[in-house]
Amino acid sequence: MSRLVFTLLLIAMLGGCAASVPEAALRLPESTLEVRSIQTRTLAAPSEIDILTATIAVLQDMEFNVERIEKPLGVITASKITDADSRSEKTGLMFLDVLCALGGGGGCDAMSTAQDDQHITLTMVVLPSLARSGEYTARITIQRVIYDKMDRIKVLERIDDAQTYQQIFDNLQKSLFLQVGTK
Repeated sequence: MSRLVFTLLLIAMLGGCAASVPEAALRLPESTLEVRSIQTRTLAAPSEIDILTATIAVLQDMEFNVERIEKPLGVITASKITDADSRSEKTGLMFLDVLCALGGGGGCDAMSTAQDDQHITLTMVVLPSLARSGEYTARITIQRVIYDKMDRIKVLERIDDAQTYQQIFDNLQKSLFLQVGTK
């Protein structure tokens, strides 16, 4: 009898684990689709290699270091480190340190939390268009990490600014036009 009860309990427990996933959980939020449309363009070019070559030139002009090129996959990864200092932030933090010191408080080191460097990573993926020959879909993603003076991460974010992506794609179109035009 106890074996039957155990078996029924086991079946009931396993049945509870097979709950269905809500359909909405499998859909991407609208904001994801908007960001993807900002990051993606269709480019006309003789080959994927032409797009990758033009991309390398654009990234180098933007002072990125090209770290990895995967020609068979159509992937380029580049990064750069820039100054993230903010004059207004430093002024405010220095003012806090002065107030702390005047108040006689110890451990006045608000300046150590000031932004110092930002590490920007850009990845581009180029795929042949399934719709038309001679067209390629290019998607760029950009992330940045901002560190403070103590090398602690202050900000970790994806860049979603439409103007940034538009500028990169405009430069890429110009570079591609010049490169293909000289062949």
